[in-house]
Parts: sequence; structure tokens; C-alpha cells
Amino acid sequence: MAHHHHHHVGTNTGGVLVITDTIIVKSGQTYDGKGIKIIAQGMGDGSQSENQKPIFKLEKGANLKNVIIGAPGCDGIHCYGDNVVENVVWEDVGEDALTVKSEGVVEVIGGSAKEAADAVFQLNAPCTFKVKNFTATNIGKLVAQNGNTTFKVVIYLEDVTLNNVKSCVAKSDSPVSELWYHNLNVNNCKTLFEFPSQSQIHQY
Repeated sequence: MAHHHHHHVGTNTGGVLVITDTIIVKSGQTYDGKGIKIIAQGMGDGSQSENQKPIFKLEKGANLKNVIIGAPGCDGIHCYGDNVVENVVWEDVGEDALTVKSEGVVEVIGGSAKEAADAVFQLNAPCTFKVKNFTATNIGKLVAQNGNTTFKVVIYLEDVTLNNVKSCVAKSDSPVSELWYHNLNVNNCKTLFEFPSQSQIHQY
């Protein structure tokens, strides 16, 4: 099951991998970066511009772990459902850190993100989205469901620490979406949740 990107990594911990195109992780595979830092060139400037390429595309059922995504963050990680993203550090979030593009369960376990002008995690399809043991600093929002959409997302935030949140922790316009949280620590944030109804928010 050799993957042609893996020969850059070897067995070294750390190091830097410069990429000029999206790394595609196939269904059923796990890309383990073993702590490597990935720097994208020519794939976008990390602004809020919409036409940037993702650093990683995770097909349905693909997983990613142990990578540092350096600036520019471009369009982050695109998830197509049933993905686990573990121990990923976004040093400087681009357009967003991670976008859910199609249905399924997507889990973010461990890791951290900094400097997100808007959303860290963008949900563009019905999904169950879980964030556990995560820290984010200087962000607009942690999680945003695509604006003016009414499909259902269920968000779980567990052992999450957020510092300096410009807008809110999570935002959805959908009356059927839900957010569940446990051990959420938020510092310097005006509004926690922007949902149609507060009854959509639950502690567990």
C-alpha cells in the first residue's frame, strides 16, 4: 500500500515537506506525517480568497495524522466523510482549516489551530462532526455550518479550549442542527453559540 508521497517522509520525525499540489489520501488509507511540517507553494495565499487549493483531500473513509500545516494554510483539509484527523496542527489557518464536503462522520482528535480570520471548521454537508482535545487561538469561529442552509449537522465539542474568539464558538442557520458540548473552556468571546434556538445546544 505504498503511497507516492510517503517517500519524502522516511522515518525521520519532523522536517519539512514542500508541496505544489494537493495530497490525496485514498479511501481506507491513513496518511501519517510523523510530525512533518507541510508548506504549500503556489496553491493559494492563505487569505479568505475562495479559489485556493486544499493541502489535503481525504476521500470518504481516509484518515490523516501527525502533520503540521505551516503558512500559507490555503484551503486546509477537505473531508469527504467518515474521516479521522488526529494530531494535526494548523499554524496559520487559511480560508479555513478543514471543510466537510460530503456526508458522514468526521472526527478531529487532538491538535490545534491559530489565526483563523473566519471559521476553523466549515460544514458544507450533513454530518456528525466531533472535536476532541483541541485548542484554538485567535479565531473568528470554531465551527460554522454553511450559511443559509437547513440540512442537519450534529456537532460534539469535548475537552476544547478556545482563546480570543472574534465572532462565536459555533454558528448555524439550520433549525434542525444540534450542538453538544462537554468541558468547553472559552476565553475572550462575546457569544458562544449562534443558532436559531438555544434549545439546539446541549451539555453532556
